[in-house]
Amino acid sequence: MEQKYIIVACGTGGVTSKNIAMKLEKYLKAKGVNCKFDTCKVIEVRSKAETLKPDLIASSTKLPELEVPTVSATALLTGVGAEKVYEQIYDILMK
Repeated sequence: MEQKYIIVACGTGGVTSKNIAMKLEKYLKAKGVNCKFDTCKVIEVRSKAETLKPDLIASSTKLPELEVPTVSATALLTGVGAEKVYEQIYDILMK
């Protein structure tokens, strides 16, 4: 399977985005999906998306309109509704 590229964004590009990326990596690895992650600030996401051409962008905050599929990943931090978000991300990556 080809490697999927995911950008995870949060307000500061720090702990929150890294936490989401770690949870996603664990989930997707268990599903047999080979992924590479990058984290950034929301204000950097548009330029990173244009440059890096990710398969998906997950974020803990509202994102600008992008040409890349995006997912609100706040549920991965709270645990409430997390399984639905994991499934949504998996479905996008498998298209």
